[in-house]
Amino acid sequence: MNRMYGMLITYAWPGRLRYREPMDWTARQLRAIVTVAERGNISHAAVHLGLTQPTVSRMLSRVEADLGTPLFERSPGGASLTEAGVGFVATAAEVLRAMEERTDEIRSREGRLVGKICVAMPDTIGHTLFIPLIDRFSEQHPDVELRVMALHPNSIPLALTAGDADVGVVSSAHRLSGVRPTPLAVEPLHLVGAGPSADGFGRAGVVPGGEVSLDEVALRPLLLPAIQPGLRSLIDAAFAQRQLRPNVVLDVDAEDAIIELVSSGRAFSIMSYAGIQRFVATGLLAAGRIIDPPIERVLSTAVPDNRPVTRLMEAVDAAVRQLTVELQAEARWVPRDA
Repeated sequence: MNRMYGMLITYAWPGRLRYREPMDWTARQLRAIVTVAERGNISHAAVHLGLTQPTVSRMLSRVEADLGTPLFERSPGGASLTEAGVGFVATAAEVLRAMEERTDEIRSREGRLVGKICVAMPDTIGHTLFIPLIDRFSEQHPDVELRVMALHPNSIPLALTAGDADVGVVSSAHRLSGVRPTPLAVEPLHLVGAGPSADGFGRAGVVPGGEVSLDEVALRPLLLPAIQPGLRSLIDAAFAQRQLRPNVVLDVDAEDAIIELVSSGRAFSIMSYAGIQRFVATGLLAAGRIIDPPIERVLSTAVPDNRPVTRLMEAVDAAVRQLTVELQAEARWVPRDA
């Protein structure tokens, strides 16, 4: 199926109703329009599509002539969407995505998965899951083009509902509107400090081995994220439960900066082990699981509420679940049944 047929459009005419011919556009034309909108430039879109710039320009002009209104404002600096273009591109992208999903489903009926799919998850989880997931899928489903995307946890539901991603790994500490989460694992948070190979080892104190009580954590200078909702919500709630106040010396909403500052021995932080285990392995950081009470978040796989779940999405979900079980010791996760 390579054509999109528009609806008959009626409009008032003196004394009668009149009909326009149905719009008859190819998927190639729609894809060109969506690509120009994404790239903001006709020439750049042409390169991405493997076409010439005049060819893409003719495609746009044909659709605009059919509609009787411009979709883009052209300028020497590029092409920007008009008001009419914004709505048209949103619909065209939805049509193309639906066609691709239906095509992939048809091709996959014989048991062989075919198509493209994007998985989004936070960096802290992706450090553990991305490479094994890519390797597993390329081996088991060679006809699937898997793309992985690292996003801030609050942005993952937005990417799913917008169609930029198909499956996500989300956290109970962050926004979950517009998605259907299925519990994956419980992730205990850890007190993190400079490790024995770090230059700043011992300056702010040493992380107790294995486990550390929240009362002990309250005595340490802490670097914590401030973005809400997020890990800070869980951390503040745990301290409030024990009627304690965290000794926050600096709010830092960048994981790389937190790791650099902690490894310098200036302070400690509270983080997921999956996100820093590679630094613990090299001795740059040290970590102890927080107990009494523990600070935990629930990780879930998630799919968008506004689209049906395909076999390919189910296969990715299953692969993530299996890897979570296999990597639980490495990431210190406690897997949960779906």
